[in-house]
Amino acid sequence: MRSLTTIDGKPDAEAFVAYLLTVGISTHVEPASDPLSKTFTENPSGNTRENTPGISTTRPTDAWEVWIKNEDRLPQAKEELKTFLANPKDPKYAAALKQANLILREQRQEAKLRQRNIQSPNLGDQRTSMFSGKLPPLTLTLLILCCVFSLLTAFSTPANENRLGLSIVKQLKFVDMDLFAKTNDPTASLQRGELWRIFTPAFLHGSPLHLLMNMLGLASLGRLAERLVGIRRYAVLLLLIAAGSHLTQGLLGENVLGIQGLSGSPNFVGISGVVMGLFGYIAVKSRMRPDLGFGLSGQSYFMVGILLVMGFAGDIFGKEGGLQMANFAHLGGLVAGAILGLLSEARRS
Repeated sequence: MRSLTTIDGKPDAEAFVAYLLTVGISTHVEPASDPLSKTFTENPSGNTRENTPGISTTRPTDAWEVWIKNEDRLPQAKEELKTFLANPKDPKYAAALKQANLILREQRQEAKLRQRNIQSPNLGDQRTSMFSGKLPPLTLTLLILCCVFSLLTAFSTPANENRLGLSIVKQLKFVDMDLFAKTNDPTASLQRGELWRIFTPAFLHGSPLHLLMNMLGLASLGRLAERLVGIRRYAVLLLLIAAGSHLTQGLLGENVLGIQGLSGSPNFVGISGVVMGLFGYIAVKSRMRPDLGFGLSGQSYFMVGILLVMGFAGDIFGKEGGLQMANFAHLGGLVAGAILGLLSEARRS
């Protein structure tokens, strides 16, 4: 947040910051001699409000300091300030007050809707169910697609007479496995322009238990993420996490870092990497934004840690009696989600 200017007179200050709000520039305004008062700002819970404090008779001047919240908008704000100072009585500034109040009212309503829709993902709190309420549309669509494709392909192992299932597996895996057998190149299908394969392995699953566990994770974390950021940003978030997860798993070769057994493979299925990415995104988001009012429990962090440790240990020490998982998909998704969470908060500040 950067200081822009100090304006004498409350009416002029309100008119100017109201106009800035109408052009998408968020401000914080406070009396120059009373930093506790605000106008056209946000309260600690994140809900935008209009706060017009009374003017103290002990204040020597009626001066108001204007701060710009997003520093990348500071150059534009400076240009708007020059225009304002040249003609502060321009009717557009008085008209902006009414428009700004409408914007603030809409923001308050949107904030209330977000707070009402958000479900707490505290995995250790039995008083709050992660699975309550209706599933939002995109998360519900993903659940349906995963279940349908898993059933049509007999959990990625269709019989020879199941031509539809064979075709689905052939087209949705990270690489056409017949082509991979000939070339030993995990990018063989991508080089043919079949870029959908970066995302589609998420729709396939290897067993009923595999599907069930992933659907439970997606239903809880996906529900929260979609309601938190909205369907459009959620769609972009899913694509970026899937790319980070699947490219890491599919492109890494054998014995990564020279460690025997620590290997990636293009022959993987499941949406668990995306679920891990949503966990990473929400974990970072809730840590950096305590005002959102929710957080993941210590138990959930422990479970994710155990999953990663057991998975990689199974790779390194052998599969006998261990879990066979796409561990680099899990790790890649988790890291991608955490980075996206950091970037989203850095963009806000």
